[in-house]
Amino acid sequence: MKKTSLLLFVYFFAVTAISMAQSPADALIKRIIGANARYFKTEIAQSLNGKDFFEISAAGGTITIKGNNGVSIAAGFNWYLKYYCHCQFSWNGNNLTLPHPLPMPGNKIRIESIAEFSYYLNYCTFNYSASFWDWPRWEKEIDWMAMNGINLPLSIVGTEAVWRNTLKKFNFTQKEIDQFIPGPAYFAWWLMGNLEGAGGPLSSRWYNERIELQKKILKRMRELGMEPVLPAFYGMVPTKLKAKYPDADIRDQGKWAGGYTRPSFLVSTDPLFKKMAEVFYAEQKKLFGSAKYFSGDPFHEGGQTKGIDITAAGKEIIKTLQSAVENPVLVLQGWGGNPRYDLIKGIDKKNILILDLAADYNPQWSKRDNWHGYNWIWSIIDNFGGKPGIFGALDSVAVNPITIIESGKGGSIKGIGAMMEGIENNTVTYDLLFETRWRNKPVDLNKWIKEYARRRYGFESANTDSAWSLFLSTAYRNGLNSDGSGESILCARPSLKIERTSTWGTSKLGYDTKKFAEGWKYLVEASFANKGSDAFNYDLTDFTRQVLSNLFADEYENAVKAFNGKDIPRFESAAKMMIEIIDDLEKLLSTRSEFLAGRWINKARLLGSSESEKDLFEKNARALLTTWSWYNSDLRDYAHREFAGMLKDYYKPRWIAFLNNLREKMNGINPPEADYYSIEKKWVDMKNRYSFKPEGNTKDEVKNDFTKYSNILFK
Repeated sequence: MKKTSLLLFVYFFAVTAISMAQSPADALIKRIIGANARYFKTEIAQSLNGKDFFEISAAGGTITIKGNNGVSIAAGFNWYLKYYCHCQFSWNGNNLTLPHPLPMPGNKIRIESIAEFSYYLNYCTFNYSASFWDWPRWEKEIDWMAMNGINLPLSIVGTEAVWRNTLKKFNFTQKEIDQFIPGPAYFAWWLMGNLEGAGGPLSSRWYNERIELQKKILKRMRELGMEPVLPAFYGMVPTKLKAKYPDADIRDQGKWAGGYTRPSFLVSTDPLFKKMAEVFYAEQKKLFGSAKYFSGDPFHEGGQTKGIDITAAGKEIIKTLQSAVENPVLVLQGWGGNPRYDLIKGIDKKNILILDLAADYNPQWSKRDNWHGYNWIWSIIDNFGGKPGIFGALDSVAVNPITIIESGKGGSIKGIGAMMEGIENNTVTYDLLFETRWRNKPVDLNKWIKEYARRRYGFESANTDSAWSLFLSTAYRNGLNSDGSGESILCARPSLKIERTSTWGTSKLGYDTKKFAEGWKYLVEASFANKGSDAFNYDLTDFTRQVLSNLFADEYENAVKAFNGKDIPRFESAAKMMIEIIDDLEKLLSTRSEFLAGRWINKARLLGSSESEKDLFEKNARALLTTWSWYNSDLRDYAHREFAGMLKDYYKPRWIAFLNNLREKMNGINPPEADYYSIEKKWVDMKNRYSFKPEGNTKDEVKNDFTKYSNILFK
């Protein structure tokens, strides 16, 4: 009798514990709004037509959000925050001050998705933004993904452990593995077949911690209903593999940007390919479980294909994947001529998904016969290198994906996506983009942007409406640079003729900077009358940063003209103003953690397991944003940032050297040209500590800048 009672008690306790356990969606809501989560109830319901959906209803003071999975429910929760509470959860500041009592929808709201997928993340994002993320930062990002309806995210964390385990089974020593697997800032280009070994080696602790981190990431993604996209084995192998297997068909792939030697390509029709693929997928499954979607682009941004039967190679890549996974889908980037039709034409259409990377300004689908009938996703790339710059093709995003999907003109279009190289910038673009999956007609952008400003800033005002009207007609309109935002001249290596900061960028902004500054003026005036949210203070910082950066470009032009005209007083005036702008930007950006070099560097050091590894990771962090490589190359300043710390110690010394050089020339001296690389390398090798906590007051600094520069900007 006692035994039966004990069993009943254990059973009752277990059932009660299960019933009390939070669902993944409930837990997300609590993380976002804390104690207010008690007013929400979530329900999973089956979709009757196969489409993702959410419903919002209210009764008895409780808001019920129903959806067919965790992502749909999270998207419904976000819709409620945005359109009932006028709140926002974002990368750059939040406005989560909910009204009390909470608004209760009078009628049930039901919204269905117009497309199957919302895809998210570029390989490059994992380095230009996420190189040193820990679990709390990833948890926040996954919450953001779910709330924006993202259900197909790329997830490459920990793939280095899969490769390490695989190579050990093909006679590689740990030293040889270290020469192949790069440091934490360079995984993206390694996995895309662009380089090997840069910035390494990694410690055993690193591998172990990354394995555990990826397990947490994948568990959270899967329990919310996302389909993570894992790296595929597509033939990228160490250059040293040829020496170990001389009879295998392994092809040299030449050089990539910056002079990097590419990993070799193991032709998939060779028997060794199948053996390595089997081990790779087995190791991946052992560590991270099963997946359906895999990413891997042979010949990304170049590579040697001579003598390779590309169609046969494509068939074998899929065949080996099918041997490891049931009904797999290979996700390919539509970029730079890829994927080549010869590669995919022998593959069943159900096994391919193509990401049209720059569909907002340079769509490939319309040029390539709707991707020959293969499934594809309308994507934006928007940002290159994580570089600063107010930018976005909002008019395209508001109309084109919805129109293409609803009209049927896009053939086998399956969704929308974001393929930016860097995130945590231009929040407005992604807020709009991922919302389009839940709309069945184009967005009225003028109306939408006013609602956006209200929920982001926590107040309504004619000033913010006027500001965003001007931002929409300048930096946030289509037809601008094809290479993302116009690059900051302040971050360029100085010369008398600057057309770009990075090798493949442009310094042309493509909009009227005076008109943009007028928009900033309205934003500043709004700050005088309103306290605003943390998100408002972020935007106030970022738009001020852009205005001063644009002004720096004007003063640079004045200095060059004065030098060419031998006008010493005019030159000295412009030179003085240039340095003052850098100093004022340093003070302004020190007030926000998002703009601190110390934050970026400190996160890198925290991941090191020893002092030497901390130093190595710091060098990874510093180099990626500056010299990029360990030497002087054309990759320099590709990922430039206007960060406090970098401004005074990296960019300012270059400009001082340049201006001093010109000053001497104007005074009849013929000095040697400044050695800019020595300045750059010195900063990369430095180990000085920067603050990783903000200092000063944003509004005070903005007010000072507004007072100081208004006469120049608005004369």
